[in-house]
Amino acid sequence: MEAAHKIDEGEPSLSVRADELPLDARPGFRTLTLRDDRLDFAGFGDEASSCRRRRARLRLIDLGRFSVSELEWLGEAGTDIYTSDRVKRAVSDLILIRRAAGRGCAWAVFFQHGPIDEPGLEALRELGRSGLDIQTSNAAMPRDFADLSTLAWDCGSGAAVFVYQHHGPLDPGLETLAGRGAWIHLTNGSLASADDVAFAGVCAKAARAHGANVILHVETRIDPDRLAELAAAGTFVLFKTPLSDYRSPLRPFEDAAARRRLPPRSYYLFPDYVL
Repeated sequence: MEAAHKIDEGEPSLSVRADELPLDARPGFRTLTLRDDRLDFAGFGDEASSCRRRRARLRLIDLGRFSVSELEWLGEAGTDIYTSDRVKRAVSDLILIRRAAGRGCAWAVFFQHGPIDEPGLEALRELGRSGLDIQTSNAAMPRDFADLSTLAWDCGSGAAVFVYQHHGPLDPGLETLAGRGAWIHLTNGSLASADDVAFAGVCAKAARAHGANVILHVETRIDPDRLAELAAAGTFVLFKTPLSDYRSPLRPFEDAAARRRLPPRSYYLFPDYVL
């Protein structure tokens, strides 16, 4: 089983406020995350140079303050750009930003908060084929799994990553989505029965066959037998519960979690939340 233990506190910032992490705040991450209104353009340029010298990553949360050309420059300087549909950037501009980030060995990530209508789906497909990572969630509204599977396929064809964060009961469409190489976030609250656990394991195997995985966020105490079944399927587990007593059957899973972490492109900014 791949797993990771809880490493962040507090809610993540998408486009509301800044989250600022000192370098080395989390072992192995060496990441500085700043909203675009925390520094002027020159300041971000300085931070990009500093992070590159120290082999750290600078992540910019795009609220629309900088021009496309400025974000291109920062991307080429190695800055990871995190943006969303709330910023309302044109598809052509997002593609330019993605290409610039690629030249700087950085990545650009787009989170879709709003509905995905037919024109919006075509725009997202173009972004995925261009190599822009796409993430979305069903927290605010239902999602069409046929649309999500199409997007995951397009992202794969463009060497991009597709991430879906799921709330509520499991849906049969998750298996197809996993088979298209999507990273899928679930909570153990979605696993109401033994059949749900088995289905989550099937999805994990399908995703792993295409370089992705199911990420299970353990928010409440979970049956060790169910966890063992998910472990056998290779599910990636994030514990949000307090560390168990050393005699608990959950402790070996938690200890394994402490030694592992998710690939940074498999979540939006911070790994601990199903957004």
